Amino acid sequence: MKKILIDCDTGIDDSLAILYALKSKSLHIEGITTGFGNTGALQAAENVLRLIKLANPGYEIPVAIGAEETLLGKKEDYPIHIHGKNGIGDVELPKSNQILSKESAWEMIVRKAEEMPGELTLVTLGRLTNLAKALELDPKLPQKLKNVVVMGGCVKAPGNISPYAEANIGGDAEASDIVFQAGFHMMVVGLDVTTKTYLHGQDLEKLSKYCKEENLPIVRYLQESLKLYFRFHHETMGMMDESVVHDPLVMVLADCPSLGTYKLFSARVDTTNSDTRGMIKIDERFCSEIQGSEILFCLEVDGKQAVNRLLSVF
Repeated sequence: MKKILIDCDTGIDDSLAILYALKSKSLHIEGITTGFGNTGALQAAENVLRLIKLANPGYEIPVAIGAEETLLGKKEDYPIHIHGKNGIGDVELPKSNQILSKESAWEMIVRKAEEMPGELTLVTLGRLTNLAKALELDPKLPQKLKNVVVMGGCVKAPGNISPYAEANIGGDAEASDIVFQAGFHMMVVGLDVTTKTYLHGQDLEKLSKYCKEENLPIVRYLQESLKLYFRFHHETMGMMDESVVHDPLVMVLADCPSLGTYKLFSARVDTTNSDTRGMIKIDERFCSEIQGSEILFCLEVDGKQAVNRLLSVF
């Protein structure tokens, strides 16, 4: 069983990724940390607690709050038109009695990596601010984590906050560049593949008929929360009762990397105050112009198989 730590900004797609991890028989969640992005870090943590209660994994999962702003102290408006006011499509899940950890997100990341050296995979579904702060606490963190799997960025596909930048990487470019240079054994799954992987309303309708009875409340939640997400994709991309799959695809690939095709690049993140801020700069020649770490980028994926695996746990 693969031990994972999840760092997220619990929006609608984060919630599906988390629920997959909670139900997967091949993943064990050692902790969940939250940061700003789709919603605030505190709201994201509250969402996580409610999702844990909904899924009832049968073991305790600590939850810690992280950054509410970028490394440079910038705060952003939350995309309520995409994820709703509460981050999960304005669905009101039952409140949890679980208490949040007194640790910060970065303290939890460092402690868990220290307790399980070489065993823990960190899956990041939001900005890389918490991980950058964890690196500041423990510069040897890259040698302690087994893997880091990142949802973010784009190599050949256009960005979603600018022609060049994706929200998670560009949302805190300084933090992203620090992480990219740190030497983690890292796999990046970005818009090159997430925008080619689709979840359809009819998939959820079928799932409601064939899922395990105990998981029916989860499926009902997904149907309700994804209404807003589907509407956003219709208004912006012309999609009909469907959406692309960002965070859930990353979690599936963290669990089953064989569904993707990868290429190794030397990479950095642009931190200049120019049009290309937040863009991933890659160098296939591994020359000295881009002195970043060598990072695996997912460039192709079997999207149908990934979605089948995503839904199969329910």
